[in-house]
Amino acid sequence: MVPNTSAEGVAAEFAALKAIRRFDDLIARSIRLEGDRGYLACVCELHADDDETIALLAKWRDEATTFHNQFQVTFEGTKRWLRERLLDVPHRILFLVLTRHGHAIGHMGFNHAEPHGGMLEVDNVIRGVQGVEPGLMALGIKALLGWADEAIRPKGYWLRTYDDNVRAIRFYERLGFAIEETRPLRRVVEDGVASYVPRPEGDTAPPDLSHVVMARAPGMGR
Repeated sequence: MVPNTSAEGVAAEFAALKAIRRFDDLIARSIRLEGDRGYLACVCELHADDDETIALLAKWRDEATTFHNQFQVTFEGTKRWLRERLLDVPHRILFLVLTRHGHAIGHMGFNHAEPHGGMLEVDNVIRGVQGVEPGLMALGIKALLGWADEAIRPKGYWLRTYDDNVRAIRFYERLGFAIEETRPLRRVVEDGVASYVPRPEGDTAPPDLSHVVMARAPGMGR
């Protein structure tokens, strides 16, 4: 099969799922997890006016410490993010990780990055509910990559995590990812939003934090 990793091809695959507006269609097109442990359900048009899901996403975002930007999270801001930064962005997709009973415990998705030569960026991996269904997030990543292997056939996968997040690094290593490089970051604050950006050229002071870039070939461990 010819890889479908052009911007248009990836956008078409993502758009077909993000356009879902009916719950029965969402479940029918979900990605099943190994051992019938649960499934991945795309965050789609059905959720755009679903206050319960939006509130849940806002709660998880507020509690997370691993996002690149830190700011005050609100319900209305999350609702705008869902529309403007996810549903209306052709190269991004997000899936809720659901137990076999249909309870959401986290989310994960992809960001298609053209500069990375046909590779998909694993993005927005958050476990929102702690202490339940151990191993379900790992099964979710395996299912997510398995779906992409079939539907998009990328050249591989990559992701970023902070170098001090040892738990995440070990988690991804168990899933076949390997560290490729470390990128130093500088913390900046603008309009009340704290962000970690690539350390400017010529800045030789110790970084405030660093990104670890990890990658994995397609089809591993399936």
